[in-house]
Amino acid sequence: MSNSRAPSPAALPVLGHALAFKRDPLGFLQKTARDQGPVARLRLGPLLYHLVSDPALVATVLQDRADRYVRDTRSSRNIRLVTGEGLLCCEGDTWRRHRRLAQPIFHHRRIMALAEIMLRTCEESASRYASAADSSQPLDLASEMSRLTFTIVGRCLFGSELGPRATDVEQAFPVLLEELFNRAQSAVSLPIWLPTPAHRRFQRAIATVDDVVRTVLDERRGATADRPDLLSLLLEARDEDGSRLSEQEVRDHIVTFLLAGHETTASALTWTLCLLATHADTLHAVEAELDATLHGQPLTLDALPKLTHLDAVLRESLRLYPTIWIAERRVTQDDTLGGFDIPAGSTVVISPYVTQRLASHWLDPDAFRPDRFLGDRATRTLAKDGYFPFGAGPHQCIGQHFAMMEAKIALASLLSRFRVHLADEKLPPAWAGITLRPQSTVPIRLTRR
Repeated sequence: MSNSRAPSPAALPVLGHALAFKRDPLGFLQKTARDQGPVARLRLGPLLYHLVSDPALVATVLQDRADRYVRDTRSSRNIRLVTGEGLLCCEGDTWRRHRRLAQPIFHHRRIMALAEIMLRTCEESASRYASAADSSQPLDLASEMSRLTFTIVGRCLFGSELGPRATDVEQAFPVLLEELFNRAQSAVSLPIWLPTPAHRRFQRAIATVDDVVRTVLDERRGATADRPDLLSLLLEARDEDGSRLSEQEVRDHIVTFLLAGHETTASALTWTLCLLATHADTLHAVEAELDATLHGQPLTLDALPKLTHLDAVLRESLRLYPTIWIAERRVTQDDTLGGFDIPAGSTVVISPYVTQRLASHWLDPDAFRPDRFLGDRATRTLAKDGYFPFGAGPHQCIGQHFAMMEAKIALASLLSRFRVHLADEKLPPAWAGITLRPQSTVPIRLTRR
């Protein structure tokens, strides 16, 4: 240890920086990184944190010294209330086993098979959007994208077996996310077993999800049909010693995939469409690319690699509005970052939202400029550029290629047919919850192209 303490913004007695963070987490973290530099010391009540924003130092935490910075934090313990020992939360040998078993599920060949499900689901949604466009029916973009991505992820997980039960699960997830967000915002949370009204709602929502998952597993037990969905792959997965995932482990993976693959992609789609609706030149370039590639025909998977401008738009949207906007790591041994002491037992905070908007690494960082991801600049990295919307290191999101494929299919399917008009004609304010999403509803009107 160097006996050098990182700089810190002005703080309140006892509360420290907790109130400033709670009032405006995005603004507070950005200002802290700008004013205090690459490492800043923060106190949230009695808890010690360090905001690490410099790309090279973030890479040190997430990649080079990942064994010293573990995910066993307050936030991960809260998420475990929903996901159990899923890939988002588990550590050590448990994580390595689960990652080893789940990795083949997200192989390129598997994702391309699931992409057919994504494509069919988007085509079905297009007919409903056409009706809304013809009748000038107002829609809530955030709600529509959430509905679309939940349907896609549900079908990719379960095939077509959920049926009317899909609505029960879809309605349960906002209750779960609300409780997770409330617990993340509180320095001290009440035990979940205390029978408060919010906790009872949470327990009912968990029970609903578990009942549906258990029913589907019971229906699958003994089935011989070869199915392309993720559940079948999980049930077939074998470890090196031939062992399978237990029923509880399968449940935890399913709930993790639903949680991570539903809300995050919905937020990414919402922000991308909002950005395009407020940047006419970029929208026209995307539409021209779609027209030149599809020639008025329905979208096919073969067309996706040709949509380089659409891909750049999505990546730039994820730079400005990374859906996972913050992550925590608990420090297991004393360390030094950027010349400053990072004591064991404290927590390091990483924010893609902050790092991906650093003026030191991005020209005009708050501007929407998809050309940053075109041509020889298409590949951006964490250490060099500070770009990591899906995390980095051993815990990088296992489903990132699934999510990118899903988002590109949804965007191409929608934008080739319709134009999105924001009722307010401006970007909605961001809300830093479990994911980074618009603060409220996003009223839109669709028109046919």
